[in-house]
Amino acid sequence: MLVREIMSRPVFTVRATDTLREAWELMRDRRIRHLPVVDEGGRLVGIVTDRDLRGASPSKLIFHEKDLALLEAPVSTVMSQDVETAHPLDPIEEAALTLVKKKIGALPVVDMGNLVGIVTTTDLLRALVELLRVDTPSSRIDVEVEDRIGAVHDLTGIFKELGLSLSSLILYPAEHPGRRRVVLRVMTIDPTPALRRLREIGPQEGIQLLWPVEAAEAPGVPEEETKDASGDER
Repeated sequence: MLVREIMSRPVFTVRATDTLREAWELMRDRRIRHLPVVDEGGRLVGIVTDRDLRGASPSKLIFHEKDLALLEAPVSTVMSQDVETAHPLDPIEEAALTLVKKKIGALPVVDMGNLVGIVTTTDLLRALVELLRVDTPSSRIDVEVEDRIGAVHDLTGIFKELGLSLSSLILYPAEHPGRRRVVLRVMTIDPTPALRRLREIGPQEGIQLLWPVEAAEAPGVPEEETKDASGDER
C-alpha cells in the first residue's frame, strides 16, 4: 500500500502571515491537529500543530475564548520550517517509520514541489485496520513456526486442506531464536477445525499454537473464576 492510497486530501493550509487565531479556528472547525504552511504559490514552507498553538497560549492549556485575543501573532512565529515530508509513491511503512523516528504526527505529501496531501497517524491506523481485515467476519490465529524455507507454505497448506481462506498474514521474529511468529486472519467465524488440526499436527511440523488458547491453557485464570455465582460453568 502506498502513501497516495491513504493520504488525506484536500489539505487544509495556512499562510505564514495568517494569525495563530486563524490557524486555531481552522483546526477547531475541521477537527485536525496539523496545518501545512504554504506560500503564495502553494509551496510548502512549514507546518504548525495544535501543540505549537498550545505552547503559544499563556495558559499552556486547551484554549479558552479569553486566550484568543492574545493570539494575533503570525503563524511564522511558531511554525516548524524543517518539515519532514512524504512522496505519494512512498510505501506506507516508510512513512510510519519516519513518524516513529522523528516523533511527529503527520507528514505533508509533496510531489514535484507541490503539496498534494497529508498523511497522519490516524491515516496509518486506518490503513492497518484495512490491511489486517479486522473489519470483516474472520478469526485471528497466532502461531510460531520454524525459521526455515517453506515453513509458512506448510502452515498455509493446513488451511488450504480445510478449505479455509486467509484474509491477512503477518510474519515477524519470535522471542526464541530460530523461530518466527505468524499472525493469520482466517475467513471464518468458527476456527475450531483449524485449531484442532494445528493441535494435532503442530508438534511434528514445528508449529506451536499461541492464540487462541483453550481455557485450561490460559495463564493466570483460577479455576473458580470460570464459574458464575450459581456454580455453573461459564
